[in-house]
Amino acid sequence: MNGDTPKKELLRVMKIGITDNYKSEKKLSYYTNWIRRVNPTAEMVKLSYLRNNAEIAEQVDGLLLTGGGDVNPACYGKGEQVVQCRGIDDKRDEFELDIIKRALDAELPILAICRGMQIMNVYLDGSLIIDLPSSGYKDHSSKNDKDVIHQATSVAGSLFREITGQAELTINSSHHQALDRLGKGLIASATSPDNVIEAAEWADKKKLPFLLMVQYHPERMNDFENPASKNIAERFLKEVIQSINNPVITHSTE
Repeated sequence: MNGDTPKKELLRVMKIGITDNYKSEKKLSYYTNWIRRVNPTAEMVKLSYLRNNAEIAEQVDGLLLTGGGDVNPACYGKGEQVVQCRGIDDKRDEFELDIIKRALDAELPILAICRGMQIMNVYLDGSLIIDLPSSGYKDHSSKNDKDVIHQATSVAGSLFREITGQAELTINSSHHQALDRLGKGLIASATSPDNVIEAAEWADKKKLPFLLMVQYHPERMNDFENPASKNIAERFLKEVIQSINNPVITHSTE
């Protein structure tokens, strides 16, 4: 798919719901600019508890879950470890768990990035590693506002491998937490050299709408042409178009 395929196939402007990261507009613009590099006409609709607009999730064509602070570990049974967390926002957790339910009920294509991947996993009854370094993993946090650059290996036969077309990829990281127990219906589709899950997806992709979860930040990679960046945005928008033109039959994630 090339950069302007969405404009040729779609008869109306697509609307992508994007969760507020409650930081600067510049931070959020990384996501919107990344999507618009593929489809400049895409309308990005901010979903935020500050706007109290969760119901809009049922009216958009796709959902992009953004990065940000940690999910409260009480949401997945590790509340006693909250002291190891950073930037918890209970209102955001509650709002986004509601957004995810609405998006799944509406069978929207979903792309989840960093924190977005983590809260998606929590919604599906998964859990998180509270802090990577203290749990025996390498530190994947950014240093002086610069992402950590490292390799990732995609799983053969996975959607992530299909999208990127590569077994080995160079990706960027800025997180101190990661997926621990996978949520219901999920499989890991890429890992870092220290076995941190870098991508996850539905195990049964034929019966459920598109879902791709990535722990790294494709939206702010220096090299947009990297298949771990450009290919992700292109495929997400392609799936949005297909969902608009060919609505799927309702399936359960239970």
